[in-house]
Amino acid sequence: MKKVLYVTTVSRTINAFLIPHINHLIDMGYQVDCACSIDKPINSGLFNSDVRIFEVSYQRVPFSSKNFRALRQIEELYKNEKYDVIHVHTPVAAFFTRLLKRRFPEAKIIYTCHGFHFYKGASIDKWIMYYNAEKLMAKYTDRIIVINEEDFKNAKKLGFQEENIFKINGVGIEEITKVQIVSDIREEVGISKKDFVITVVAEVNKNKNQIQLLKAMRKLVHRHADIKVLLVGEGNMQRAIKKKIDKYKLNHNVFMVGHRTDVYSIMSQSDVIGLFSKREGLPRCLMEAMSLGKPLLVTDNRGSRELVIPNMNGLIVKVGDIKETCRAISKLYEDEKSRISMGSCSKSIIKRFTLDSILKQLEDVYSTI
Repeated sequence: MKKVLYVTTVSRTINAFLIPHINHLIDMGYQVDCACSIDKPINSGLFNSDVRIFEVSYQRVPFSSKNFRALRQIEELYKNEKYDVIHVHTPVAAFFTRLLKRRFPEAKIIYTCHGFHFYKGASIDKWIMYYNAEKLMAKYTDRIIVINEEDFKNAKKLGFQEENIFKINGVGIEEITKVQIVSDIREEVGISKKDFVITVVAEVNKNKNQIQLLKAMRKLVHRHADIKVLLVGEGNMQRAIKKKIDKYKLNHNVFMVGHRTDVYSIMSQSDVIGLFSKREGLPRCLMEAMSLGKPLLVTDNRGSRELVIPNMNGLIVKVGDIKETCRAISKLYEDEKSRISMGSCSKSIIKRFTLDSILKQLEDVYSTI
Protein backbone atom coordinates (compact mmCIF):
# COMPACT_ATOMS: atom_id res chain seq x y z
CA MET A 1 0.00 0.00 0.00
CA LYS A 2 1.42 3.38 -1.01
CA LYS A 3 1.57 6.06 1.67
CA VAL A 4 0.74 9.76 1.18
CA LEU A 5 1.27 12.64 3.60
CA TYR A 6 -0.94 15.70 3.11
CA VAL A 7 0.70 18.83 4.57
CA THR A 8 -1.00 22.19 5.12
CA THR A 9 -0.15 25.18 7.28
CA VAL A 10 -3.37 24.99 9.31
CA SER A 11 -6.04 22.35 9.76
CA ARG A 12 -8.94 24.48 8.53
CA THR A 13 -7.64 24.01 4.96
CA ILE A 14 -8.22 20.27 5.27
CA ASN A 15 -11.75 20.78 6.57
CA ALA A 16 -12.61 23.34 3.91
CA PHE A 17 -11.18 21.74 0.77
CA LEU A 18 -9.28 18.48 1.04
CA ILE A 19 -11.38 15.81 2.74
CA PRO A 20 -12.99 14.59 -0.54
CA HIS A 21 -9.53 14.38 -2.14
CA ILE A 22 -8.16 12.37 0.78
CA ASN A 23 -11.16 10.04 0.71
CA HIS A 24 -10.68 9.48 -3.01
CA LEU A 25 -7.01 8.57 -2.56
CA ILE A 26 -8.02 6.10 0.16
CA ASP A 27 -10.55 4.57 -2.25
CA MET A 28 -7.69 4.25 -4.76
CA GLY A 29 -5.75 2.18 -2.22
CA TYR A 30 -3.46 4.77 -0.64
CA GLN A 31 -2.85 5.19 3.09
CA VAL A 32 -3.17 8.91 3.81
CA ASP A 33 -1.92 10.88 6.82
CA CYS A 34 -2.11 14.63 7.47
CA ALA A 35 0.36 17.05 9.08
CA CYS A 36 -0.56 20.62 10.03
CA SER A 37 -0.97 23.10 12.85
CA ILE A 38 -4.36 22.45 14.48
CA ASP A 39 -6.17 25.79 14.45
CA LYS A 40 -9.58 24.14 14.10
CA PRO A 41 -10.55 20.57 15.05
CA ILE A 42 -10.30 18.37 11.98
CA ASN A 43 -13.62 16.85 11.07
CA SER A 44 -12.24 13.32 11.07
CA GLY A 45 -15.76 11.95 10.98
CA LEU A 46 -15.84 12.84 7.28
CA PHE A 47 -12.94 10.52 6.48
CA ASN A 48 -14.00 7.12 5.17
CA SER A 49 -11.00 5.38 6.76
CA ASP A 50 -8.48 5.82 9.56
CA VAL A 51 -6.37 8.91 8.84
CA ARG A 52 -3.63 9.83 11.27
CA ILE A 53 -3.29 13.52 12.09
CA PHE A 54 0.17 14.76 13.08
CA GLU A 55 0.40 18.21 14.62
CA VAL A 56 3.37 20.27 13.46
CA SER A 57 4.11 23.87 14.38
CA TYR A 58 3.59 25.65 11.04
CA GLN A 59 2.56 29.30 11.33
CA ARG A 60 0.86 31.49 8.73
CA VAL A 61 3.55 34.14 9.32
CA PRO A 62 6.38 33.19 6.92
CA PHE A 63 9.32 34.28 9.10
CA SER A 64 8.27 32.61 12.34
CA SER A 65 11.01 30.43 13.83
CA LYS A 66 8.30 27.83 14.50
CA ASN A 67 8.24 27.04 10.78
CA PHE A 68 11.81 25.72 10.99
CA ARG A 69 10.76 23.60 13.95
CA ALA A 70 7.87 22.28 11.85
CA LEU A 71 10.29 21.33 9.07
CA ARG A 72 12.33 19.29 11.56
CA GLN A 73 9.12 17.59 12.65
CA ILE A 74 8.27 16.79 9.01
CA GLU A 75 11.78 15.43 8.44
CA GLU A 76 11.45 13.13 11.46
CA LEU A 77 8.02 12.01 10.28
CA TYR A 78 9.32 11.22 6.79
CA LYS A 79 12.33 9.35 8.18
CA ASN A 80 10.04 7.16 10.29
CA GLU A 81 7.19 6.64 7.83
CA LYS A 82 8.92 6.70 4.41
CA TYR A 83 5.99 8.22 2.52
CA ASP A 84 5.78 7.50 -1.21
CA VAL A 85 4.28 10.96 -1.87
CA ILE A 86 4.14 14.18 0.13
CA HIS A 87 1.37 16.48 -1.11
CA VAL A 88 1.80 20.06 0.10
CA HIS A 89 -0.75 22.88 0.17
CA THR A 90 -0.72 26.55 1.29
CA PRO A 91 2.32 28.83 0.86
CA VAL A 92 4.18 28.49 4.17
CA ALA A 93 3.80 24.73 4.58
CA ALA A 94 4.60 24.23 0.90
CA PHE A 95 7.79 26.29 1.08
CA PHE A 96 9.27 24.74 4.20
CA THR A 97 8.16 21.17 3.52
CA ARG A 98 9.79 21.17 0.10
CA LEU A 99 13.10 21.90 1.83
CA LEU A 100 12.84 18.27 2.97
CA LYS A 101 14.37 17.29 -0.38
CA ARG A 102 17.69 18.84 0.60
CA ARG A 103 18.09 16.08 3.19
CA PHE A 104 15.97 13.43 1.47
CA PRO A 105 16.33 14.00 -2.30
CA GLU A 106 14.43 10.79 -3.04
CA ALA A 107 11.22 12.23 -1.54
CA LYS A 108 8.45 12.76 -4.10
CA ILE A 109 6.60 16.04 -3.58
CA ILE A 110 3.41 17.33 -5.23
CA TYR A 111 2.58 20.99 -4.64
CA THR A 112 -0.96 22.25 -5.11
CA CYS A 113 -0.77 26.03 -5.52
CA HIS A 114 -4.15 27.52 -4.62
CA GLY A 115 -2.96 30.87 -6.04
CA PHE A 116 0.54 32.33 -6.22
CA HIS A 117 0.99 35.39 -4.00
CA PHE A 118 2.49 37.22 -6.97
CA TYR A 119 0.02 38.04 -9.71
CA LYS A 120 -0.94 40.69 -12.23
CA GLY A 121 -1.54 43.86 -10.21
CA ALA A 122 0.39 42.73 -7.11
CA SER A 123 2.93 45.02 -5.48
CA ILE A 124 6.61 44.93 -6.41
CA ASP A 125 7.36 43.68 -2.89
CA LYS A 126 5.13 40.63 -3.40
CA TRP A 127 6.75 39.88 -6.75
CA ILE A 128 10.26 40.15 -5.30
CA MET A 129 9.50 38.02 -2.25
CA TYR A 130 7.09 35.36 -3.49
CA TYR A 131 8.26 35.00 -7.09
CA ASN A 132 11.85 34.43 -6.02
CA ALA A 133 10.78 32.08 -3.23
CA GLU A 134 8.79 29.94 -5.68
CA LYS A 135 11.59 30.06 -8.24
CA LEU A 136 14.01 28.79 -5.60
CA MET A 137 11.66 25.95 -4.64
CA ALA A 138 10.92 24.77 -8.18
CA LYS A 139 13.92 22.41 -8.07
CA TYR A 140 12.46 20.76 -4.96
CA THR A 141 9.05 20.11 -6.56
CA ASP A 142 8.29 16.99 -8.60
CA ARG A 143 4.80 18.06 -9.71
CA ILE A 144 2.93 21.33 -9.37
CA ILE A 145 -0.85 21.70 -9.62
CA VAL A 146 -2.25 25.16 -10.46
CA ILE A 147 -5.88 26.19 -10.68
CA ASN A 148 -5.95 29.10 -13.12
CA GLU A 149 -4.39 30.09 -16.43
CA GLU A 150 -2.31 33.00 -15.10
CA ASP A 151 -0.61 30.73 -12.57
CA PHE A 152 -0.03 28.10 -15.25
CA LYS A 153 1.90 30.61 -17.34
CA ASN A 154 3.83 31.84 -14.31
CA ALA A 155 4.74 28.28 -13.30
CA LYS A 156 6.52 27.87 -16.64
CA LYS A 157 8.42 31.12 -16.03
CA LEU A 158 9.51 29.82 -12.63
CA GLY A 159 11.38 26.96 -14.29
CA PHE A 160 8.93 24.08 -13.88
CA GLN A 161 9.01 21.71 -16.84
CA GLU A 162 5.70 21.87 -18.68
CA GLU A 163 5.13 18.12 -18.35
CA ASN A 164 5.30 18.55 -14.55
CA ILE A 165 2.68 21.34 -14.46
CA PHE A 166 -0.95 20.30 -14.15
CA LYS A 167 -3.82 22.76 -14.42
CA ILE A 168 -7.00 21.51 -12.79
CA ASN A 169 -10.27 23.33 -12.19
CA GLY A 170 -9.92 24.03 -8.47
CA VAL A 171 -10.69 21.70 -5.57
CA GLY A 172 -14.09 20.73 -6.93
CA ILE A 173 -17.59 21.19 -5.60
CA GLU A 174 -20.55 18.91 -5.26
CA GLU A 175 -23.25 20.02 -7.70
CA ILE A 176 -26.03 21.62 -5.69
CA THR A 177 -29.34 20.35 -6.99
CA LYS A 178 -31.63 21.33 -4.13
CA VAL A 179 -31.26 23.71 -1.20
CA GLN A 180 -33.21 23.45 2.01
CA ILE A 181 -34.20 26.93 3.20
CA VAL A 182 -33.26 26.49 6.84
CA SER A 183 -33.60 30.18 7.73
CA ASP A 184 -35.32 33.23 6.30
CA ILE A 185 -32.37 35.59 6.17
CA ARG A 186 -34.48 38.43 4.80
CA GLU A 187 -36.87 38.28 7.72
CA GLU A 188 -33.96 37.85 10.15
CA VAL A 189 -32.25 41.12 9.20
CA GLY A 190 -35.35 43.04 8.11
CA ILE A 191 -35.11 42.89 4.33
CA SER A 192 -38.26 42.97 2.23
CA LYS A 193 -39.07 40.12 -0.16
CA LYS A 194 -39.02 42.72 -2.94
CA ASP A 195 -35.58 44.13 -2.09
CA PHE A 196 -32.63 43.49 -4.39
CA VAL A 197 -29.97 41.58 -2.43
CA ILE A 198 -26.24 41.25 -3.15
CA THR A 199 -24.51 38.68 -0.95
CA VAL A 200 -20.74 38.43 -0.40
CA VAL A 201 -19.42 35.27 1.24
CA ALA A 202 -15.81 35.92 2.23
CA GLU A 203 -13.45 36.41 5.12
CA VAL A 204 -13.60 40.05 6.19
CA ASN A 205 -10.07 41.20 5.42
CA LYS A 206 -8.11 43.62 3.27
CA ASN A 207 -7.74 41.25 0.32
CA LYS A 208 -11.44 40.42 0.12
CA ASN A 209 -11.97 44.18 -0.30
CA GLN A 210 -15.56 44.54 0.98
CA ILE A 211 -14.84 48.27 1.18
CA GLN A 212 -15.21 48.58 -2.60
CA LEU A 213 -18.83 47.47 -2.36
CA LEU A 214 -19.50 49.80 0.57
CA LYS A 215 -18.17 52.79 -1.37
CA ALA A 216 -20.41 51.91 -4.30
CA MET A 217 -23.42 51.46 -2.02
CA ARG A 218 -22.74 54.89 -0.50
CA LYS A 219 -23.40 56.39 -3.92
CA LEU A 220 -26.31 54.14 -4.88
CA VAL A 221 -28.60 54.14 -1.85
CA HIS A 222 -29.87 57.66 -2.47
CA ARG A 223 -31.35 56.47 -5.78
CA HIS A 224 -32.07 52.85 -4.92
CA ALA A 225 -32.89 52.40 -1.25
CA ASP A 226 -34.11 48.86 -1.94
CA ILE A 227 -30.60 47.57 -2.79
CA LYS A 228 -29.36 45.55 0.19
CA VAL A 229 -26.05 43.82 0.94
CA LEU A 230 -25.35 40.78 3.11
CA LEU A 231 -21.75 40.31 4.23
CA VAL A 232 -21.26 36.70 5.33
CA GLY A 233 -18.03 35.88 7.14
CA GLU A 234 -15.65 36.91 9.88
CA GLY A 235 -12.13 38.34 9.86
CA ASN A 236 -9.66 40.85 11.18
CA MET A 237 -11.37 43.82 9.53
CA GLN A 238 -14.84 43.32 10.98
CA ARG A 239 -14.63 46.35 13.25
CA ALA A 240 -13.20 48.53 10.48
CA ILE A 241 -15.95 47.53 8.05
CA LYS A 242 -18.62 48.12 10.70
CA LYS A 243 -17.23 51.62 11.27
CA LYS A 244 -17.42 52.30 7.52
CA ILE A 245 -21.03 51.13 7.45
CA ASP A 246 -21.80 53.58 10.24
CA LYS A 247 -19.81 56.39 8.63
CA TYR A 248 -21.48 55.93 5.25
CA LYS A 249 -24.93 55.70 6.91
CA LEU A 250 -25.57 52.27 5.42
CA ASN A 251 -27.02 50.61 8.51
CA HIS A 252 -30.36 50.05 6.75
CA ASN A 253 -28.74 48.65 3.61
CA VAL A 254 -25.64 46.64 4.59
CA PHE A 255 -25.84 43.80 7.11
CA MET A 256 -22.89 41.90 8.58
CA VAL A 257 -24.21 38.47 9.51
CA GLY A 258 -20.91 36.84 10.55
CA HIS A 259 -20.01 33.19 10.23
CA ARG A 260 -22.96 31.08 9.06
CA THR A 261 -23.64 27.40 8.57
CA ASP A 262 -26.59 28.12 6.24
CA VAL A 263 -24.64 29.75 3.41
CA TYR A 264 -26.46 27.90 0.61
CA SER A 265 -29.78 28.98 2.11
CA ILE A 266 -28.63 32.60 2.22
CA MET A 267 -27.27 32.49 -1.34
CA SER A 268 -30.49 31.01 -2.64
CA GLN A 269 -32.43 33.98 -1.20
CA SER A 270 -30.07 36.47 -2.91
CA ASP A 271 -30.34 38.08 -6.32
CA VAL A 272 -26.60 38.40 -7.03
CA ILE A 273 -23.47 36.93 -5.47
CA GLY A 274 -20.54 39.32 -5.34
CA LEU A 275 -16.81 39.01 -4.64
CA PHE A 276 -14.51 42.04 -4.75
CA SER A 277 -11.14 40.46 -3.95
CA LYS A 278 -7.81 41.84 -5.04
CA ARG A 279 -6.41 38.30 -5.27
CA GLU A 280 -8.09 34.92 -5.79
CA GLY A 281 -6.90 31.48 -6.81
CA LEU A 282 -10.25 29.99 -7.82
CA PRO A 283 -12.97 31.11 -5.41
CA ARG A 284 -15.13 28.30 -4.11
CA CYS A 285 -17.92 30.66 -3.01
CA LEU A 286 -18.43 31.71 -6.63
CA MET A 287 -18.53 28.11 -7.82
CA GLU A 288 -21.18 27.33 -5.21
CA ALA A 289 -23.16 30.38 -6.31
CA MET A 290 -22.94 29.22 -9.92
CA SER A 291 -24.21 25.77 -8.98
CA LEU A 292 -27.16 27.53 -7.35
CA GLY A 293 -27.82 29.35 -10.64
CA LYS A 294 -26.84 32.85 -9.51
CA PRO A 295 -25.41 35.75 -11.55
CA LEU A 296 -22.04 37.02 -10.34
CA LEU A 297 -20.48 40.44 -9.80
CA VAL A 298 -16.71 40.22 -9.34
CA THR A 299 -13.50 42.18 -9.56
CA ASP A 300 -10.94 41.51 -12.26
CA ASN A 301 -8.53 39.00 -10.73
CA ARG A 302 -7.06 35.78 -12.09
CA GLY A 303 -9.37 33.42 -10.17
CA SER A 304 -12.65 35.16 -10.82
CA ARG A 305 -11.77 35.56 -14.51
CA GLU A 306 -11.71 31.76 -14.76
CA LEU A 307 -15.35 31.61 -13.68
CA VAL A 308 -17.06 34.70 -15.08
CA ILE A 309 -17.70 35.33 -18.76
CA PRO A 310 -18.70 39.02 -18.93
CA ASN A 311 -22.37 39.55 -19.81
CA MET A 312 -22.88 35.79 -19.95
CA ASN A 313 -22.99 34.68 -16.33
CA GLY A 314 -22.00 37.91 -14.62
CA LEU A 315 -20.08 41.17 -14.72
CA ILE A 316 -16.43 41.99 -14.02
CA VAL A 317 -15.24 45.36 -12.67
CA LYS A 318 -11.76 46.69 -11.97
CA VAL A 319 -10.40 46.51 -8.44
CA GLY A 320 -10.96 49.91 -6.83
CA ASP A 321 -13.16 51.32 -9.62
CA ILE A 322 -16.19 52.60 -7.72
CA LYS A 323 -17.96 54.20 -10.68
CA GLU A 324 -17.74 50.98 -12.69
CA THR A 325 -18.99 49.03 -9.68
CA CYS A 326 -22.00 51.36 -9.39
CA ARG A 327 -22.80 50.93 -13.07
CA ALA A 328 -22.57 47.14 -12.80
CA ILE A 329 -24.85 47.00 -9.76
CA SER A 330 -27.35 49.29 -11.46
CA LYS A 331 -27.35 47.12 -14.57
CA LEU A 332 -28.03 43.96 -12.59
CA TYR A 333 -30.62 45.72 -10.45
CA GLU A 334 -32.57 47.07 -13.41
CA ASP A 335 -32.50 44.01 -15.71
CA GLU A 336 -34.17 40.99 -14.14
CA LYS A 337 -34.28 39.18 -17.48
CA SER A 338 -30.48 39.37 -17.78
CA ARG A 339 -30.07 38.14 -14.21
CA ILE A 340 -32.16 35.07 -14.96
CA SER A 341 -30.20 34.38 -18.14
CA MET A 342 -26.86 34.83 -16.33
CA GLY A 343 -27.93 32.46 -13.59
CA SER A 344 -28.82 29.80 -16.11
CA CYS A 345 -25.45 30.26 -17.79
CA SER A 346 -23.70 29.89 -14.42
CA LYS A 347 -25.26 26.44 -13.95
CA SER A 348 -24.00 25.37 -17.34
CA ILE A 349 -20.43 26.63 -16.88
CA ILE A 350 -19.96 25.10 -13.43
CA LYS A 351 -20.20 21.53 -14.74
CA ARG A 352 -16.49 21.70 -15.63
CA PHE A 353 -15.66 22.35 -11.96
CA THR A 354 -17.57 19.55 -10.23
CA LEU A 355 -15.85 17.28 -7.73
CA ASP A 356 -16.03 14.17 -9.94
CA SER A 357 -14.15 16.01 -12.69
CA ILE A 358 -11.45 17.28 -10.31
CA LEU A 359 -10.91 13.86 -8.69
CA LYS A 360 -10.29 12.34 -12.12
CA GLN A 361 -7.71 15.07 -12.81
CA LEU A 362 -6.09 14.33 -9.42
CA GLU A 363 -5.80 10.66 -10.41
CA ASP A 364 -3.97 11.74 -13.56
CA VAL A 365 -1.39 13.66 -11.51
CA TYR A 366 -0.73 10.74 -9.15
CA SER A 367 -0.38 8.32 -12.05
CA THR A 368 2.75 10.22 -13.20
CA ILE A 369 4.71 10.08 -9.96
